[in-house]
Amino acid sequence: MQLHLFDQLPAGFLEAEPETLHTCLPGPSLIRIEGEASPPLFVSTLLHGNETSGFYAIRDLLRKYSEEKRPLPRKLILFLGNIAAAEKNLRHLPDQADFNRIWSGKHYPEHHLAEQVLKLAHDEPLFACIDIHNTTGKNPLFACINRLDPHSIHLAEMFTSTLVYFNRPAEVLSRAFSNFCPSIVLEGGRSHSPAGTRTVAEFLEKVLHLTEIPDAPNGGSPPAIYHSVARIHVPEDSRISFNKECVQKDFCFVEDLEAMNFKEIPENTLLGWRHNPAMNLSIIDEKGREVESRYIRYVENEIRLKQGVVPSMFTSLITAVHQDCLGYFMEPYQIPDPSLT
Repeated sequence: MQLHLFDQLPAGFLEAEPETLHTCLPGPSLIRIEGEASPPLFVSTLLHGNETSGFYAIRDLLRKYSEEKRPLPRKLILFLGNIAAAEKNLRHLPDQADFNRIWSGKHYPEHHLAEQVLKLAHDEPLFACIDIHNTTGKNPLFACINRLDPHSIHLAEMFTSTLVYFNRPAEVLSRAFSNFCPSIVLEGGRSHSPAGTRTVAEFLEKVLHLTEIPDAPNGGSPPAIYHSVARIHVPEDSRISFNKECVQKDFCFVEDLEAMNFKEIPENTLLGWRHNPAMNLSIIDEKGREVESRYIRYVENEIRLKQGVVPSMFTSLITAVHQDCLGYFMEPYQIPDPSLT
């Protein structure tokens, strides 16, 4: 898969919508935009074609500076990923790999694209990497980090007080970039949310104005962070739904499953019903181990929690469940205070 390179914004970009980007970008594209300070900030968006807040935020920010005839405060490298899927408002096309699962390993043709981007990123120092996504379920705005370094934590806290530390999936862009620069993921709520887009745009402008990234957390005290410890999958060929009355389904989950996100959910909470005892949910921890028996138990046909958890990213969008996962389990994670050691 070819990576397209631009040294300036292509004509029509500032007027484009995600569905029309293909008219000015022929495919995955890396755009260098001049600014007053260096090194450049790397911003990635549309790795998933139906997650649009990042595109709208950066488009509106660039439109503002263009209309005011001002240069950006800092150089910018903008990566726009799955242009073809954005045209169809899909996470990815049926014949494609997930563009946020190609940044390590060599399982898919799209890995060549990731290798091209990473090589170019390695060729010059970067100020930081910001990868922008949306969630399919009800979640607060939150930021993710893959390393507990103070620069990444500071950047994440500039966006939100809700932080998530994770190591799996290991094939994501943010984790690859965290090997050589501060790197975070923004989860800007649901796509097409004006509030989420506005918050992302305001954050990007603040980062572009930074002269350096402080090495101490905002406020001077270690923040509380959620640690993502397990990922929940349904069997690939399973039939699922989200209400108790569903029939001829293998799994039925509670209708308000998304309402559990980022809340402390106690042991024995009902998650749903299993109508096909030949199938089990799969729960994978951050070391790649199957840990279903640690987290859930089946009571007749009920699916209940075996221990208290904090869920995130629970979604009732069936397509997203099959393409990615049902959601994640998290635990509170407190960074040790260095003054106490």
